[in-house]
Amino acid sequence: MLALVIFGILIAYLAIGIFFVRATLRSAREAGLATKQRWVRGGLVALVFYLIPFWDWIPTVVAHQYYCATEAKFEVYKTIEQWKAENAEVVPQLTYDQWKRPIMKDGYLAYELNQRIVEESKNPERVYLTVTRDEARIVDQKNGQTLAAYVDFRSGNAPISLGGDRAWKFWLKQSACSDNDSSFHRMYAANSSRWTDLGRTRK
Repeated sequence: MLALVIFGILIAYLAIGIFFVRATLRSAREAGLATKQRWVRGGLVALVFYLIPFWDWIPTVVAHQYYCATEAKFEVYKTIEQWKAENAEVVPQLTYDQWKRPIMKDGYLAYELNQRIVEESKNPERVYLTVTRDEARIVDQKNGQTLAAYVDFRSGNAPISLGGDRAWKFWLKQSACSDNDSSFHRMYAANSSRWTDLGRTRK
């Protein structure tokens, strides 16, 4: 229902914009202005009506693509097989406790996957207009070594139900940098699940 209301408002806004552009062209013609001058005036009016709701559309798309191209990633610094080979005596003792509460640690929310491995994630951070940065990593608690990490970017305002007063700007919505089976988040989630599996079978 809300979508229909928003769509109706946008249609009405478009109709008002067209009316004012046509009125500007007609007024310029009646004033005896040359064709080029008439179209310049009409174009300026159209530009104003475009910029009122859409001024941040192109900058958001450009910024989202820029951050995706330069900072988005999923990296494995040490595979599970390598870690298991280096810590063979510890692996049989690892367990997973699904009821363990996460804790805040250096700006990250840390979830314990087993006694040695934690998953640390940050709340989405706004980097430009509505573009936000998602970040998480897998860390060995014993030595602080990062074993895997991912960074991804999205854009768009929060839903109205969550207090997003500009959620009607649906055109700003950009999903993850690679929204498919090989996306950074999917690869990271699969990696995190495998680290959890080290202790899950013995719980």
